[in-house]
Amino acid sequence: MKIIKAWTFWLIPVLLVALAVTPWIWWEIKPDQTLQVTILDKTVANDSYREHKGLVWLLNQQKYVKADGQPYDYTKDYYGFFPQADGKYTTTELPEQMKGTDMIYLADTYGVEKAEYQGTNAGDEDSSAGTGDLSQGMLYGGLTDTDVQRIKAGVEGGGVKTLIAEFNSLATPTKQSVRKQIYPLLGVEWTGWTGRYFSDLTRGGEVPAFLSGNGSDANQWPYTGPGIVLVHEDGRVVVLQEGKQIGTEGVQTILTTQGKALLGLDDTVRYNYWFDIMKPAAGTEVLATYDLGLTEDGRTKMQEAGIDGSFPAIIQQQHDSYVSYYFAGDYADHDQYPFWRRYEGWETVKRWFTFDRPNSEDAFYWHIYVPLMKAILAQTAGSK
Repeated sequence: MKIIKAWTFWLIPVLLVALAVTPWIWWEIKPDQTLQVTILDKTVANDSYREHKGLVWLLNQQKYVKADGQPYDYTKDYYGFFPQADGKYTTTELPEQMKGTDMIYLADTYGVEKAEYQGTNAGDEDSSAGTGDLSQGMLYGGLTDTDVQRIKAGVEGGGVKTLIAEFNSLATPTKQSVRKQIYPLLGVEWTGWTGRYFSDLTRGGEVPAFLSGNGSDANQWPYTGPGIVLVHEDGRVVVLQEGKQIGTEGVQTILTTQGKALLGLDDTVRYNYWFDIMKPAAGTEVLATYDLGLTEDGRTKMQEAGIDGSFPAIIQQQHDSYVSYYFAGDYADHDQYPFWRRYEGWETVKRWFTFDRPNSEDAFYWHIYVPLMKAILAQTAGSK
C-alpha cells in the first residue's frame, strides 16, 4: 500500500514535467524547411528592430531556415538601415539578383529621420507613420526606383513566389513616380489617407505633435478621449471621436469569406496602430476589411472627406508567376522575441490566452498576423 501511495505521489509531477517538455522536444526534432525570405526594412532607428522582428520570430518558430541552413537573425538578415554605435550607420540595398529567393517582404521603407537618430526625437514610435514633419530631413528612406526594378525582376522572372508589402512601404517619403511603378506589382493604389486609433486624443499624449500642433490655442485641437485620426498626405485631417462619430469598438478587422478560408479562423479583432487606406485593383481578393463602427455623423464626415466607411485591410492578388499581398497596417511590428519560439504550438497557446482589449498591442499579432503568415509561408514553401 505504501509503495502504491509513493507511486501516486510522484505521478502528477512527472506528468506535468512531461506535458511541459514534450512540445519543446517535438519542436527540436521537427525538420527544418528551407525558405529564402528577403526582408527590406529601412526604418531601424534603434536596436529594437521591431518593424520586422515579429516576422523573424515566426520564421524561426515555424522552423524555416535560410538557403545556407541557418536560422534567421533579426539583427542581420534584412536589407536597409543598420544602426551602429556613436551615431554611425550603414545601409544595404536589395540584391541585384533575386535568384533563389522565395519571398520578398517589404516590412517598412519610411526610413530614419535625422532628429530621431540623433536623439532629439528619441522614443517617437510614430516615426514610420509616413505623415510626419520632414523639415528636419531624412538620413535615409523611401522606396526607390532601384528597389522597384529589383523587386519586379525577382517576381516576374527571378523565381520569387510571394511578394508582401505592408504599411509603410508606399507612403511618404516614397515618391509618387515610384509608387506608380509598384502599384501593379501589388494590386493596390494608395488613396493618400493614413489613420490610427488613439485611446486619448488629448494633445501632448499619444497624438503626435505634427497632428495636434504645439501651440497654446486649445481650439486648434479641442479633442479628448478615444478616437480615430485620419490624415491625408496633403495635410487634411479628419478626427472621429468615440461616442460621436464612431462607436466603442475602435478599428475592427473583419475577415471576408476568402480570408476565413485562408486563416482557418473566424476572428474579428481590433487593430490599434497605424493603417493606410488603399484602393484594390481589379482582379484582387480582399481577405479582410477595417470597420470603424461609424455613426450617422461619422459617415457624413467621412463622405465629406471622400473616404469610404469600410476599406481593405488585407489584399491578395494572383499574378502570372507569383502571389502578392498588401497588409494595410504595421503588422510585423512586434517588440518581443521570446524563447518560446522553440516550443511547438506556442503560437496557438498565445492566441488562446491573448484577449482582444481596447489598448492591446498583442491581440492582432496573435489572432490575425500569425495565422495569416503561417498560411502564406506554408503556401510559398509548398510552391517551390
